[in-house]
This record gives sequence, structure tokens and C-alpha cells, in this order.
Amino acid sequence: MPETAPQSNLRALVSWRGVFLQLALAAASGLLLSAAFPPLECGLLAWLALTPLLLFRIPLALSRRVLLGYVFGAACFVTNLFWLNTIGFGAGVWLGLFYALFLMLWYLLVGGLVFLFAERRAAAGRALGLWEVPMGKQCLLVLLLPAAWVALEWVRSWLFTGFPWNQLGISQWQRQNLLPLATVTGVYGISFLLVAVNVALAMSWRHMVQGWGTRERRGPSWPLLVAVLLLVPVLYLSSRQPRLRGPDDVLRVLAVQGCIPQCRVWSDAQFTDSLETYTSLSRAGVATGVRPDLIVWPETAVPVPLISDEKNREGMARRYPDIGRYHSTLMSLIAAVKTPFLIGAIDSRSAGGPTLVPPDPETAPTFNSAMLLDADGKVIEVYDKMHRVPFGEYTPFGQYLPWLVRWIGMGRDLTPGREYSILHLPKEVSAGVMICYEDAFPGIAREFVLRGAALLITLTNDAWYAESAGSRQHLLHAVLRAAETRRPLLRSGNNSDTCLIWPDGRITGLLVDRMTGQRFVRGSQLYDVPIWRNLPLTWYTRHGDLFAQLCALVTAAGTVWVMIGWWRGKEQRLEKITRKR
Repeated sequence: MPETAPQSNLRALVSWRGVFLQLALAAASGLLLSAAFPPLECGLLAWLALTPLLLFRIPLALSRRVLLGYVFGAACFVTNLFWLNTIGFGAGVWLGLFYALFLMLWYLLVGGLVFLFAERRAAAGRALGLWEVPMGKQCLLVLLLPAAWVALEWVRSWLFTGFPWNQLGISQWQRQNLLPLATVTGVYGISFLLVAVNVALAMSWRHMVQGWGTRERRGPSWPLLVAVLLLVPVLYLSSRQPRLRGPDDVLRVLAVQGCIPQCRVWSDAQFTDSLETYTSLSRAGVATGVRPDLIVWPETAVPVPLISDEKNREGMARRYPDIGRYHSTLMSLIAAVKTPFLIGAIDSRSAGGPTLVPPDPETAPTFNSAMLLDADGKVIEVYDKMHRVPFGEYTPFGQYLPWLVRWIGMGRDLTPGREYSILHLPKEVSAGVMICYEDAFPGIAREFVLRGAALLITLTNDAWYAESAGSRQHLLHAVLRAAETRRPLLRSGNNSDTCLIWPDGRITGLLVDRMTGQRFVRGSQLYDVPIWRNLPLTWYTRHGDLFAQLCALVTAAGTVWVMIGWWRGKEQRLEKITRKR
């Protein structure tokens, strides 16, 4: 008895050390994955970030797999979304802890497939590594595990209104040789490739280490060869991508960035500051001598509604006393510069558009809109934002949870738009305007292009997140939208990252302070936006998320396969126990 107790204690100590090491590796993978995005933005890390997690044997106990997967996900998303904490309520932490569940589910599927594929003699009651799966099935895992990752990214893009933020493929926004893949698969194809390389590296590392220090010749690493072969269609697409010919026309756009700090409740002083700032910057931009075809202000540039219908404006003035001043100042500006404007603004009107009878100011639907005004100051077209921000533009289940509205709500719920309205800019340019974080959703940009948009525009107000990484992360999503649809994209931000993105994903003309390079700057910039009249639709634009949906079907079948294997294994174990009795 005295001899067995120390041995038992030693085994327990070794076991706990193993658990801590596993947790540390899981957290390391999550942190490496997070570091591939801003603020660190080390995109190369995405090619190996998963390997620390996958190099360790997968525990036999389901509870330990759940723990490891969740630590991996939390380390990634809590740090990745930490910038959201600037709006209060610990938003970044809570959201990160929720979306960590997606990475946990992926790791559970990894474990399920490994134990299903492993040989029976290797699966006899102990932890298993990916490298212990027979070689042929290792090659299959190089395809199945990336498919599961893509499936979960796709589900995340629409579940509970969707949050496709920082999909893995976005970390490669600078890789001009990879972006052509997005014209076929969307961002999901790049995510697939990254996970495939990670899985193959984890398997191959153990394969190579086993041959070190011995004279035994190791055969080729077939999983790594499979991952390399996946690069072949990417290189083919890159070589076959048609080069952009000279544009058919150029739309000269003055984009104004007021860099106005955001507040939940605006004061008269802040309204005056924002109106004067955007007015003076617009006048100064036109005074340079090069007259623009269009002047663009970002989302909710001025915090007071800009009512699109005159009769409604009169009625709403009782609720918003500054409406008259906003309208008269803007009309004076347009009369002076004689230039059409595209303005992000709040609009209150009856659902379905302006009416002859002014709506009740207290009950009128309120929209987050992009308004196109002609050179006479008349609102000629409006796009109403389709995809609202939960808790920012409406409170989910607010009618049933009034305490939640009082705690988090913004004092009003915005009404979603009804259709993807194309705006017809000067020079007969058809544009699809995305507001706020709509450009994070691949399907929204795709819908605009299907309706004939030759130009994509993002009007956004990232001042909610101060000078955090949020704005930079947001910008990188726009790069993928341009690359997926092969359309130029003009981004107009309130506090940062105003720029032009070419159809091949190149960012040009980023508005910065010329002395310091600071992105959070007040100013304006003139852009010669290239316009192609008849660019062909990309495969992705025509067919949408077909690749991601195929991955979801494969993953669903794989999950059923794992569950059947688990159930059969359970029956076999029960049968063995019964025989022993």
C-alpha cells in the first residue's frame, strides 16, 4: 500500500500536467488565429495557427474535448472582438464567448472523425493523434476538416441574423494570388485552403519527427501532398484571371471624413460641430479647382434625420427641431458647389416611401438610409439599410423584454429596408450602397451586382469603436467583397479608412494624415473611381455560396457518420461487458 500511493499520485500529477499543456496549446492556437487579424494583422500565422491544437493527441473523454475546443474558441474570439467593448456592456467578451462555441464544435468533429477513422487496435481506450489515422484516411481528413470549418463559418453568417466577422479567409486579403479563388468560392474557398494546410502540417510534422535520428527512410507525406495539390486550382485561377482593361469611364468622387466622436445621445453642440465640419470640408474639397461629379458623406454623418419628403419634414420638425437647420444648411451648400450628394442619414417616413400625408412623428418608421440628392438639392433616390445591427439598430425581442431595451437599446428601433435598391449616380453609374457592416455579408454585395451595380459603395460610421481595431477589421471585409464580385468599391468612413478598393482587391487612396500616417483623421479626398460598364459576372456572383453549402452537406453527412460510429462503439463495449459477466 505505501508503494502504490506515491505511484498513484505521480500518475495524477502527470495527468494534470498533460491537461494544462493541452489547454495552453489550445489557447495558443486561438491567440495565433486572432493575431492573423488586426490589430496585429500577421496573415501568415493563419497558415499554421491550428497546428498547436492539432499536434497534441485528442483526449478520449468527451468533456475534455469540449473544454479544449472551447478554450481554443474563446482565446480566438474574445481577443479578436475585444474592440467591441468600447460600446460598453462587455459586448466583445460576451459575443466572443458565444462564437467560441463554433470553434468548439469544429474540434469535437475533429475528434469524432479521428476516433472513427483510427484502427481498432489504436482506439483501445486512449487518446489519439491525427497521425495515427491510416494514411489514406489522413488524406481524407485533409478535405473533411476544412469542409467542416467552412460549414460552420457559413452557418455563422446567417444564424441569429448572422455575424460573418473575420472569416478565416479574410486574413489573406493581401495575397493577390489567392483572391481570384474568391471569384468562384467566395471567401470560403480561402478558408478551406488555410485549414487544409494546417491539418496537413500537423500530420506531417509528426511524420517527419518520427524519422529523425534514425536511418529509416520515411515515405512522402501524403496529407501534405494533398494540401499542395489544392493549390493547383488556385494557381490556375490566378493565371487565368483576365487582366483589367482600361475603365470605360471615371467617376470623380469627393469623399468627406469628418472624424466625429460618437455618442449614444447627441447634444446640440455635437450636432453643430458635425454639420459645420462636413459643410466646411465639402466646400474646401470643391475649392481645390477640380470639380467632383459627386460628394459622399458617410453613414449618419450628421446625427439629425434628413427627411426625404418635404411634407414629412414639416411634421417631423416637432420631434427633431434641428431638421430645419440641417436641411437649410445643406441646401445652401449644394447651391454653392452645384454638385450632387450621396449622404448617409436617418430618414423617417411612412413605410413604402414618401407619402402626401405626413406620418405621425411619434410612430413613423425610421430608416438608416443612403440618399442621393441632385445638384438642385432634391432627393431623387433612397436606399434603406436591409440588415440591421442587433442591439444597435433594434433590440431583439424588445417587445417582450423591456428591461433589455432600457439597458442596451438606443431609444428607437430602426425599420429594415425592403429591397436592394440600385442608385443611379452621375455619368449613368449604377451603384449598390452598403450601409454600416452590410459589406461584411457576401450575399448583400452579390445581390447589388446581380441587379446591375457597376460600383459598390460602403457608407459606415465606425466611430462607435473609437480608435480600436474594429475599423481596420471592417475594412478588410470590403476587400473580399470587391474581389468576389470583381467590382470597384468606394469606402466612406466617418472616422477612418476612407479609400478606394479595386476589383482585384488592391486598396488605394487610403485617407491618412500626410505627416503622421494616422488613419483617424478629419479631411476629404478626391477619387477617380474607375467604372467598367459591362464587366462579366463572376462565378460566385452568379451562383452564390454553393461551395459553402456543399461543405455544409458533407459536414452534415460526416456528423451523422460519426454519431453512428459512436453508437455502434457503445453497443460493442456494452456487449463486451455483458460477456464478461
